[in-house]
Amino acid sequence: MAEPLVKHAYETEKKAASSYTDGLKRIQGGGLKYTKVEEIVGRIAVDTIIHKHLMKAIMDAQKEIEKLSSGGPIEEIKDVELSPEQKALVKRFAEMHLEIEKDMIETYGKMAEKMTHPLFKGLAEALVKNEQEHHRLLAELIAKYKE
Repeated sequence: MAEPLVKHAYETEKKAASSYTDGLKRIQGGGLKYTKVEEIVGRIAVDTIIHKHLMKAIMDAQKEIEKLSSGGPIEEIKDVELSPEQKALVKRFAEMHLEIEKDMIETYGKMAEKMTHPLFKGLAEALVKNEQEHHRLLAELIAKYKE
Protein backbone atom coordinates (compact mmCIF):
# COMPACT_ATOMS: atom_id res chain seq x y z
CA MET A 1 0.00 0.00 0.00
CA ALA A 2 1.31 3.45 -0.91
CA GLU A 3 -0.51 5.16 1.95
CA PRO A 4 2.61 5.95 4.09
CA LEU A 5 4.31 7.42 1.03
CA VAL A 6 1.28 9.53 0.17
CA LYS A 7 1.06 10.78 3.76
CA HIS A 8 4.78 11.62 3.71
CA ALA A 9 4.38 13.43 0.39
CA TYR A 10 1.41 15.38 1.74
CA GLU A 11 3.25 16.47 4.89
CA THR A 12 6.33 17.46 2.90
CA GLU A 13 4.33 19.36 0.28
CA LYS A 14 2.35 21.10 3.04
CA LYS A 15 5.56 22.38 4.67
CA ALA A 16 7.06 23.29 1.31
CA ALA A 17 3.93 25.18 0.21
CA SER A 18 4.01 27.26 3.37
CA SER A 19 7.72 27.93 2.94
CA TYR A 20 7.37 28.91 -0.72
CA THR A 21 4.40 31.16 0.04
CA ASP A 22 6.30 32.92 2.83
CA GLY A 23 9.41 33.14 0.67
CA LEU A 24 7.44 34.62 -2.20
CA LYS A 25 6.10 37.35 0.09
CA ARG A 26 9.66 38.14 1.26
CA ILE A 27 10.92 38.21 -2.33
CA GLN A 28 8.13 40.58 -3.37
CA GLY A 29 8.70 42.76 -0.29
CA GLY A 30 12.43 42.80 -0.93
CA GLY A 31 12.14 44.63 -4.20
CA LEU A 32 12.05 41.61 -6.50
CA LYS A 33 8.44 42.03 -7.60
CA TYR A 34 7.93 41.49 -11.36
CA THR A 35 11.29 39.75 -11.77
CA LYS A 36 12.34 36.34 -13.07
CA VAL A 37 13.05 35.30 -9.47
CA GLU A 38 9.46 36.07 -8.44
CA GLU A 39 8.14 34.27 -11.51
CA ILE A 40 10.13 31.10 -10.83
CA VAL A 41 9.41 30.96 -7.09
CA GLY A 42 5.76 31.78 -7.77
CA ARG A 43 5.49 28.93 -10.30
CA ILE A 44 7.05 26.47 -7.87
CA ALA A 45 4.75 27.72 -5.08
CA VAL A 46 1.66 27.16 -7.25
CA ASP A 47 2.82 23.67 -8.27
CA THR A 48 3.59 22.77 -4.65
CA ILE A 49 0.14 23.91 -3.50
CA ILE A 50 -1.39 21.72 -6.22
CA HIS A 51 0.77 18.76 -5.13
CA LYS A 52 -0.33 19.23 -1.52
CA HIS A 53 -4.00 19.20 -2.43
CA LEU A 54 -3.61 16.20 -4.74
CA MET A 55 -1.92 14.21 -1.97
CA LYS A 56 -4.72 15.17 0.44
CA ALA A 57 -7.31 14.05 -2.12
CA ILE A 58 -5.48 10.73 -2.55
CA MET A 59 -5.41 10.18 1.21
CA ASP A 60 -9.14 10.94 1.46
CA ALA A 61 -9.90 8.63 -1.46
CA GLN A 62 -7.85 5.82 0.09
CA LYS A 63 -9.87 6.10 3.31
CA GLU A 64 -13.13 5.93 1.38
CA ILE A 65 -11.91 2.99 -0.72
CA GLU A 66 -11.01 1.03 2.41
CA LYS A 67 -14.68 1.16 3.43
CA LEU A 68 -15.69 -0.42 0.10
CA SER A 69 -13.36 -3.36 -0.14
CA SER A 70 -11.56 -5.93 1.92
CA GLY A 71 -8.35 -4.10 1.16
CA GLY A 72 -6.66 -6.17 -1.50
CA PRO A 73 -7.26 -6.69 -5.18
CA ILE A 74 -9.77 -9.27 -6.33
CA GLU A 75 -7.74 -12.34 -7.19
CA GLU A 76 -10.34 -14.23 -9.20
CA ILE A 77 -13.44 -12.90 -10.87
CA LYS A 78 -16.13 -15.54 -11.02
CA ASP A 79 -18.48 -15.72 -13.96
CA VAL A 80 -21.69 -17.10 -12.49
CA GLU A 81 -24.94 -17.88 -14.23
CA LEU A 82 -27.51 -15.18 -13.51
CA SER A 83 -31.24 -15.51 -13.33
CA PRO A 84 -33.29 -13.47 -15.83
CA GLU A 85 -34.13 -10.99 -13.03
CA GLN A 86 -30.46 -10.62 -12.09
CA LYS A 87 -29.50 -10.12 -15.74
CA ALA A 88 -32.15 -7.40 -16.10
CA LEU A 89 -30.91 -5.71 -12.92
CA VAL A 90 -27.28 -5.75 -14.08
CA LYS A 91 -28.26 -4.44 -17.52
CA ARG A 92 -30.38 -1.58 -16.08
CA PHE A 93 -27.62 -0.68 -13.64
CA ALA A 94 -24.98 -0.63 -16.40
CA GLU A 95 -27.22 1.40 -18.77
CA MET A 96 -27.90 4.00 -16.09
CA HIS A 97 -24.20 4.37 -15.31
CA LEU A 98 -23.22 4.35 -18.97
CA GLU A 99 -24.87 7.78 -19.29
CA ILE A 100 -22.94 9.06 -16.28
CA GLU A 101 -19.66 7.83 -17.76
CA LYS A 102 -20.49 9.42 -21.13
CA ASP A 103 -21.14 12.74 -19.40
CA MET A 104 -17.87 12.52 -17.48
CA ILE A 105 -15.88 11.68 -20.64
CA GLU A 106 -17.27 14.83 -22.25
CA THR A 107 -16.78 16.95 -19.13
CA TYR A 108 -13.17 15.87 -18.51
CA GLY A 109 -12.44 16.27 -22.23
CA LYS A 110 -13.65 19.86 -22.15
CA MET A 111 -11.68 20.44 -18.96
CA ALA A 112 -8.51 19.10 -20.63
CA GLU A 113 -9.03 21.53 -23.52
CA LYS A 114 -9.50 24.52 -21.21
CA MET A 115 -6.93 23.79 -18.50
CA THR A 116 -3.80 25.89 -18.77
CA HIS A 117 -1.75 24.37 -15.96
CA PRO A 118 0.02 21.24 -17.23
CA LEU A 119 -0.75 19.24 -14.07
CA PHE A 120 -4.48 19.93 -14.32
CA LYS A 121 -4.48 19.29 -18.07
CA GLY A 122 -2.66 15.97 -17.63
CA LEU A 123 -5.00 14.93 -14.83
CA ALA A 124 -8.08 15.74 -16.91
CA GLU A 125 -6.64 13.76 -19.86
CA ALA A 126 -5.95 10.78 -17.57
CA LEU A 127 -9.50 10.98 -16.22
CA VAL A 128 -10.90 10.91 -19.76
CA LYS A 129 -9.02 7.65 -20.40
CA ASN A 130 -10.23 6.20 -17.09
CA GLU A 131 -13.85 7.12 -17.82
CA GLN A 132 -13.54 5.64 -21.33
CA GLU A 133 -12.45 2.37 -19.72
CA HIS A 134 -15.49 2.49 -17.40
CA HIS A 135 -17.71 3.11 -20.43
CA ARG A 136 -16.18 0.13 -22.25
CA LEU A 137 -16.66 -2.18 -19.26
CA LEU A 138 -20.28 -1.13 -18.76
CA ALA A 139 -21.00 -1.60 -22.47
CA GLU A 140 -19.57 -5.13 -22.16
CA LEU A 141 -21.94 -5.86 -19.25
CA ILE A 142 -24.91 -4.57 -21.25
CA ALA A 143 -23.97 -6.70 -24.26
CA LYS A 144 -23.43 -9.76 -22.10
CA TYR A 145 -26.71 -9.48 -20.18
CA LYS A 146 -29.13 -8.22 -22.79
CA GLU A 147 -32.18 -10.43 -23.08
